[in-house]
Amino acid sequence: MTYFQHITDTADLKAAYRQLCKQYHPDKGGSTQQMQAINNDYEAAMTRLLNAKPDEEYGEDKWYKSRAEEAEVEARVRAAVEKIAHLDGLDIEIVGAWVWVGGDTRTHKDALKAADYWFMGKRKMWAFKGKFSRGRSNTSMEELREKYGSEKVHTRSRSLKAV
Repeated sequence: MTYFQHITDTADLKAAYRQLCKQYHPDKGGSTQQMQAINNDYEAAMTRLLNAKPDEEYGEDKWYKSRAEEAEVEARVRAAVEKIAHLDGLDIEIVGAWVWVGGDTRTHKDALKAADYWFMGKRKMWAFKGKFSRGRSNTSMEELREKYGSEKVHTRSRSLKAV
Protein backbone atom coordinates (compact mmCIF):
# COMPACT_ATOMS: atom_id res chain seq x y z
CA MET A 1 0.00 0.00 0.00
CA THR A 2 1.33 3.46 -0.82
CA TYR A 3 0.36 6.03 1.76
CA PHE A 4 2.45 8.92 0.43
CA GLN A 5 2.23 8.45 -3.33
CA HIS A 6 0.97 11.92 -4.31
CA ILE A 7 2.95 14.01 -1.80
CA THR A 8 5.52 16.37 -3.33
CA ASP A 9 6.84 18.32 -0.30
CA THR A 10 8.71 17.16 2.81
CA ALA A 11 6.53 19.29 5.12
CA ASP A 12 3.37 17.68 3.70
CA LEU A 13 5.00 14.25 4.01
CA LYS A 14 5.81 14.81 7.69
CA ALA A 15 2.28 16.05 8.42
CA ALA A 16 0.70 13.07 6.66
CA TYR A 17 3.04 10.68 8.47
CA ARG A 18 2.16 12.12 11.89
CA GLN A 19 -1.54 11.90 11.09
CA LEU A 20 -1.14 8.22 10.14
CA CYS A 21 0.89 7.57 13.32
CA LYS A 22 -1.89 9.01 15.46
CA GLN A 23 -4.35 6.70 13.75
CA TYR A 24 -2.39 3.44 13.31
CA HIS A 25 0.31 3.36 16.04
CA PRO A 26 0.06 0.15 18.13
CA ASP A 27 -0.21 2.22 21.33
CA LYS A 28 -3.22 3.98 19.83
CA GLY A 29 -5.04 0.81 18.75
CA GLY A 30 -3.39 0.09 15.39
CA SER A 31 -1.43 -2.97 14.33
CA THR A 32 2.35 -3.38 14.33
CA GLN A 33 2.35 -4.64 10.73
CA GLN A 34 0.45 -1.62 9.48
CA MET A 35 2.76 0.77 11.34
CA GLN A 36 5.81 -0.98 9.88
CA ALA A 37 4.34 -0.59 6.39
CA ILE A 38 3.73 3.12 7.04
CA ASN A 39 7.32 3.54 8.33
CA ASN A 40 8.78 1.81 5.26
CA ASP A 41 6.62 3.88 2.94
CA TYR A 42 7.63 7.08 4.76
CA GLU A 43 11.34 6.30 4.45
CA ALA A 44 10.99 5.58 0.73
CA ALA A 45 9.00 8.79 0.15
CA MET A 46 11.48 10.90 2.15
CA THR A 47 14.39 9.45 0.14
CA ARG A 48 12.52 10.22 -3.09
CA LEU A 49 11.84 13.83 -2.04
CA LEU A 50 15.39 14.46 -0.78
CA ASN A 51 16.90 13.06 -3.98
CA ALA A 52 14.72 15.45 -5.98
CA LYS A 53 16.21 18.51 -4.23
CA PRO A 54 18.77 20.47 -6.26
CA ASP A 55 22.46 20.18 -5.31
CA GLU A 56 22.62 23.94 -4.63
CA GLU A 57 20.68 23.42 -1.38
CA TYR A 58 23.65 21.57 0.16
CA GLY A 59 27.18 22.71 1.01
CA GLU A 60 29.53 23.97 3.71
CA ASP A 61 27.73 27.31 4.02
CA LYS A 62 24.21 25.79 4.02
CA TRP A 63 22.10 24.33 6.84
CA TYR A 64 22.83 20.77 5.65
CA LYS A 65 26.16 19.79 4.14
CA SER A 66 24.75 16.82 2.21
CA ARG A 67 21.59 14.86 1.42
CA ALA A 68 22.84 12.08 3.69
CA GLU A 69 23.12 14.48 6.63
CA GLU A 70 19.59 15.79 6.04
CA ALA A 71 18.20 12.25 5.81
CA GLU A 72 20.04 11.27 9.00
CA VAL A 73 18.68 14.28 10.92
CA GLU A 74 15.14 13.63 9.66
CA ALA A 75 15.37 9.99 10.77
CA ARG A 76 16.68 10.97 14.24
CA VAL A 77 13.91 13.53 14.74
CA ARG A 78 11.23 11.07 13.58
CA ALA A 79 12.56 8.37 15.92
CA ALA A 80 12.69 10.83 18.84
CA VAL A 81 9.06 11.83 18.31
CA GLU A 82 7.97 8.19 17.98
CA LYS A 83 9.57 7.33 21.33
CA ILE A 84 7.39 9.78 23.26
CA ALA A 85 4.27 10.27 21.10
CA HIS A 86 2.29 7.76 23.16
CA LEU A 87 2.87 9.62 26.46
CA ASP A 88 -0.14 11.56 27.71
CA GLY A 89 -0.12 15.25 28.57
CA LEU A 90 2.90 16.31 26.49
CA ASP A 91 3.04 19.26 24.11
CA ILE A 92 5.45 18.20 21.35
CA GLU A 93 6.77 20.73 18.86
CA ILE A 94 9.41 20.40 16.16
CA VAL A 95 11.40 23.61 15.68
CA GLY A 96 14.00 23.28 12.96
CA ALA A 97 15.92 20.07 13.69
CA TRP A 98 15.09 20.01 17.41
CA VAL A 99 12.10 18.52 19.20
CA TRP A 100 10.81 20.58 22.13
CA VAL A 101 8.53 19.07 24.78
CA GLY A 102 6.42 20.93 27.31
CA GLY A 103 3.23 20.22 29.18
CA ASP A 104 3.03 17.56 31.90
CA THR A 105 6.67 16.49 31.62
CA ARG A 106 7.35 15.84 35.30
CA THR A 107 5.43 12.55 35.30
CA HIS A 108 7.34 11.40 32.19
CA LYS A 109 10.82 12.55 33.26
CA ASP A 110 12.39 9.08 33.17
CA ALA A 111 10.86 8.23 29.79
CA LEU A 112 12.14 11.51 28.33
CA LYS A 113 15.64 10.86 29.66
CA ALA A 114 15.58 7.33 28.26
CA ALA A 115 14.59 8.76 24.86
CA ASP A 116 17.70 11.03 24.86
CA TYR A 117 15.88 14.28 25.64
CA TRP A 118 17.64 16.95 27.71
CA PHE A 119 16.02 19.31 30.18
CA MET A 120 16.66 22.94 29.22
CA GLY A 121 16.45 24.92 32.45
CA LYS A 122 16.15 28.38 30.90
CA ARG A 123 13.11 27.43 28.86
CA LYS A 124 11.73 24.91 31.37
CA MET A 125 11.25 22.44 28.52
CA TRP A 126 12.79 19.19 27.34
CA ALA A 127 14.61 19.09 24.00
CA PHE A 128 15.97 16.50 21.60
CA LYS A 129 18.84 17.76 19.47
CA GLY A 130 18.34 16.38 15.97
CA LYS A 131 21.30 18.41 14.76
CA PHE A 132 24.24 19.44 16.93
CA SER A 133 24.39 23.11 17.84
CA ARG A 134 27.03 24.99 19.80
CA GLY A 135 24.80 27.99 20.35
CA ARG A 136 23.82 29.01 23.84
CA SER A 137 21.82 32.04 22.98
CA ASN A 138 19.07 33.78 24.86
CA THR A 139 16.78 33.49 21.86
CA SER A 140 13.14 33.10 22.82
CA MET A 141 11.04 30.18 21.61
CA GLU A 142 9.02 32.60 19.50
CA GLU A 143 12.18 33.82 17.75
CA LEU A 144 13.31 30.22 17.17
CA ARG A 145 9.92 29.35 15.68
CA GLU A 146 10.13 32.34 13.38
CA LYS A 147 13.69 31.58 12.28
CA TYR A 148 13.49 27.79 11.75
CA GLY A 149 9.80 27.10 11.33
CA SER A 150 7.71 25.07 13.70
CA GLU A 151 5.11 22.38 13.69
CA LYS A 152 3.18 20.94 16.60
CA VAL A 153 2.83 17.19 16.91
CA HIS A 154 -0.72 16.43 17.94
CA THR A 155 -1.10 13.36 20.09
CA ARG A 156 -4.42 11.88 20.95
CA SER A 157 -4.80 11.64 24.71
CA ARG A 158 -6.30 8.50 26.11
CA SER A 159 -9.14 8.72 28.58
CA LEU A 160 -11.28 6.20 30.37
CA LYS A 161 -15.01 6.65 30.59
CA ALA A 162 -16.69 6.10 33.93
CA VAL A 163 -19.59 3.69 33.97
